[in-house]
Amino acid sequence: MSLRRLAALLLATAAPLAAALPAPAQQATPPKALARELGEEPFLLEADRLFYAVERREVVAEGNVRLESRGRMLTADRLVYRAREDLVVAEGHVRLLLPEGAVFYGERLEVTGDLRRGFVEGVMARLDTRGRLAAAAGARVEDRWTILENATFTTCRECGAEARPPWQLRARRVVHDATTRTLTYENVVFELGGLPVFWLPWFEHPDPSVERRTGLLAPEGGSDTELGLWLRWPFYVDLAPNRDLTLTPMVGTSQGGMLRLELRDLERFGRTELGGSIAWAKEAVSEPGRPRRHVPRGHLEGRGRYAPSAEDRAGFDLFWSSDDTYLDTFKISDEDVLENRLWFERYHGRHLVAAEAIAFQGLRPGDDQDTIPFVLPALFAALRWPDLPLGFGFALDVDARALHRVRGLDTRRLVAGGTLRREALGPLGTVWTLDAGLRGDLYWTDGDVRSFGPGPSDTAARLVPSLHLVGSWPLVTAGDGWQHLVEPVLAAGWTGTATRGRIPDEDSQSLEFDETNLFEPSRYPGLDRVEKGGRLAYGVRVESRGSGGMRVSGLLGQLARFGPSGAFPAGSGLEGRFSDIVGRIDLHPADWLDLSYRFRVDPADGAFRRSDLAASLGPDRLRLRLNYVELTAERGVALRRREEQVLGALRAALSDQVAVGGQIRYDFVADDLVSWSAGLVWRSDCLFLTVGVERRFTSRGELKDETSVRLRIGLAGLGGDVEAGGSPF
Repeated sequence: MSLRRLAALLLATAAPLAAALPAPAQQATPPKALARELGEEPFLLEADRLFYAVERREVVAEGNVRLESRGRMLTADRLVYRAREDLVVAEGHVRLLLPEGAVFYGERLEVTGDLRRGFVEGVMARLDTRGRLAAAAGARVEDRWTILENATFTTCRECGAEARPPWQLRARRVVHDATTRTLTYENVVFELGGLPVFWLPWFEHPDPSVERRTGLLAPEGGSDTELGLWLRWPFYVDLAPNRDLTLTPMVGTSQGGMLRLELRDLERFGRTELGGSIAWAKEAVSEPGRPRRHVPRGHLEGRGRYAPSAEDRAGFDLFWSSDDTYLDTFKISDEDVLENRLWFERYHGRHLVAAEAIAFQGLRPGDDQDTIPFVLPALFAALRWPDLPLGFGFALDVDARALHRVRGLDTRRLVAGGTLRREALGPLGTVWTLDAGLRGDLYWTDGDVRSFGPGPSDTAARLVPSLHLVGSWPLVTAGDGWQHLVEPVLAAGWTGTATRGRIPDEDSQSLEFDETNLFEPSRYPGLDRVEKGGRLAYGVRVESRGSGGMRVSGLLGQLARFGPSGAFPAGSGLEGRFSDIVGRIDLHPADWLDLSYRFRVDPADGAFRRSDLAASLGPDRLRLRLNYVELTAERGVALRRREEQVLGALRAALSDQVAVGGQIRYDFVADDLVSWSAGLVWRSDCLFLTVGVERRFTSRGELKDETSVRLRIGLAGLGGDVEAGGSPF
């Protein structure tokens, strides 16, 4: 036999060893084909000694043997080819490095000349990404199956010869099918941290080279006041390269069963997600004295984002629940207002036209779905011409929408307005922006515009001229490693109205006066209400930046009004001739401290009407977070009671893999706890484990003073996404 043929055979003998682990994404050439292809290929063979035993008809290479060919490298202490038996033997520190980066190890390897049957002792393999197998012995059968005896498998990286991986599967026998890329275990024990957790007589999963395949994902379980002991275990279905389905059954000892479905589809023009669930569970409410019956409950959800062309965007959002507490009971969502939306947008240069339909579902106590409006249609156009002669720009905005209620006021509105803008630089570096606008509003109503109840049909019209001038004077200085900015700002505005008829307020009820809208043309969030008369807003922005990322910034300002001011509700901060003083302070002296404080102060008595503090303190390994908010009561259409709450949270990293944390929320008005929670996260390169407990002292339907415990575990390569393991707190 020629030396080149021997080299080809010796290199090919590594195939049974490589087959002991899942094949990489680009699999090696089959052994027979490899031998034929390498018959005349160049190679490099190095050894301390190389000789031919004539009597035994053996070719022997000894001492630091290295064989390289076509990007592969095989090393061993000794290589022997026995011509009479047509048998190749590699002994001592057998090591194979493949072009893909995978490395295979063995103590002794024997393979027949036809490469269809082989035997290996002390086999171990490591892939370039993840997946390690070790076994006392292994055999190759029919060029397809590799059978390993007394084997272990894990996707964890090696941490030393004596270190145990965070998890591993230990089995009496493991069979790898190279064709289907599947690992099958017999008499298998799952070990966590070296301790046996559970035993299975049989288990099967794809090898780590398979990116996605139908099978079970990471389970989650726990205990809950309403559900009892519960478990949910997602099942993933691979429908196509661009489409998949996840079925998640959930069972609880107190509520029965639930099945959730999630479908994802990715096409060239966009992404679609559809889902929902159905449960046979206790009804949300029942008559006093009557036990809660089991009834069907469920929800629907979906999301779509599409780009049919370079100028067009479209999409939808779907969220519906059968009752007020279903989503919270089955740990799907804690939202209390669900939004359903269908929309389309077209961009052309600087112009935008859009259409949408919106419907809401209220899940809060007291919500009457028959009186919650749905919008069909809503049409909007924003046309911009920023580069007109003499430095002017022009904007045209059109808004048309119809609001419908099952019971109560129906409103149809058409708003169109144009704004002429001129920007200029003044003396001493001042910056000025002047807007002059004219807007016309038309309303058609069916119902009472004040009570939003039934009533006669009516029409209303309004003409709204406006002027708005904003000037600022940014002053910049630097020194001693700091850069400072002081910017006085002045905003003067006037808005007039000519109105016929009564105009309903559908979109301007959630009034919030703060530093973000101090210099805006209007404090109202919508178009139904107009801030009439003249006004002057004045304030100052400051910012300082130092070395090492240090920065301090703030804003302080107030608004003065000329003329009547009775349109704003008491407690809004805008009801007087002079508004409340609003401001914000942001402080970041170093990475270990972030502080942000927003406030609103009554200038008459210095009382704080709003305080909003957000602070984060400490290094990454021990981080404290604090949020405090205080809001005074506000009268008006959108009635708001006084609120004062604090949320404190602490996270501590005990090591690179383990972190604990907890948080507590307290209500000073009720003088009681709102909720508290605590949890632990254990995360490594191949495992995540989260344990959390939460206690809520609130009532919502049948959900009263809930206590929840959650446990989730995920294994890399066995249906668990370690990076998306999440946190219990």
